[in-house]
Amino acid sequence: MKKVFAFVFITALILTLCACGDSGSSDSEKSVVPVVSGPADEPEEESKKEESKKEESKKEESKKEESKKEESKKEESGKEDSKESSEESSADESSEEESSEPESEPSEESLEESSESEPVSEPESEEESEEISEEESEEISEEESQPEVSREPKPAPVLTGDEVSSEWFDDAVFIGDSVTLKLSYFCDYNDDLGDAKFLCAGSLGYNNAQWDLYRPDNVHPSYNGTKYLVDQGAAATGAKKIFIMLGMNDIGLYGVDGAVDGMKIITKRIEDACPDAVIYVQSVTPMLYGSQLSDLNNTTIAEFNRRIQPICQERGYVYLDVASAVDDGYGNLVYEYCGDPTAMGLHFSDEGCRVWINYLKHNVG
Repeated sequence: MKKVFAFVFITALILTLCACGDSGSSDSEKSVVPVVSGPADEPEEESKKEESKKEESKKEESKKEESKKEESKKEESGKEDSKESSEESSADESSEEESSEPESEPSEESLEESSESEPVSEPESEEESEEISEEESEEISEEESQPEVSREPKPAPVLTGDEVSSEWFDDAVFIGDSVTLKLSYFCDYNDDLGDAKFLCAGSLGYNNAQWDLYRPDNVHPSYNGTKYLVDQGAAATGAKKIFIMLGMNDIGLYGVDGAVDGMKIITKRIEDACPDAVIYVQSVTPMLYGSQLSDLNNTTIAEFNRRIQPICQERGYVYLDVASAVDDGYGNLVYEYCGDPTAMGLHFSDEGCRVWINYLKHNVG
């Protein structure tokens, strides 16, 4: 009986102990769960954020380092380019210095080697050397003696002031614009200028006389039914005396400077085309006082006439001051000498042509 009681007591004690163990384990599990799930998660998230920030900062630093490396590479390449250019320039300078410096005397060994390798040429005779030197000197003198002007200007003829006859103009040609064109009309029905030829055209000037012959709007004069450039036309006439009066149509369009420049070109062409002829450059004649324009007036005409005089003297042309024979004492065209007083006020009347021809006859002989 006692044994049964003891067995029952022991089993009951064991059961109670087991029950206490189960309850304790469940309580411990309940107490552990909130500790793990709550505050333990926050530091892990913060640590992750810090790690991500560190990674981003590392990436930015690596980018900066890469950009710095690229800039340093560019600077190095630029330095290399500058070094190369400086080396090239220094090489050029050194080569120039070497070329300018006299060649050093060859050593005896090099002289011996050259004497062995190359055959010794026989010295040139004195006659051959003299011929070569003469040819070289002639070539040099020809190159140095080539002037810009084809020939030296010949001196202007000495004028005696004696009156010449109408036949004196038989071998003369008059080149001009509409003012000279009126003179040609006047000479059609009288022989005051003998058998003189005329190369005239309205609006002709020193500048448009340089235009191409085949230009549609050219104003080149005609001789015997054929249009010519003034220099070629003068040569075609075979004239020995060439009278030029141009510039009126240049002053208004190109100014005095442009007119003077054109005068230099055309007179030089005529001189080259007719080397045996005497060139007479006539002054531009004045306008009526009331017909003057802003650009073309008696002041600009007088300035042009003044500036072409030293050119004529330098080149050996005869300058004829026709303007002085037809002005009224104040630089204006005499009214009675004007053929178009109500129009342009610069073309001549028959009376003006007679005065002009009379001046020529007394100033060309």
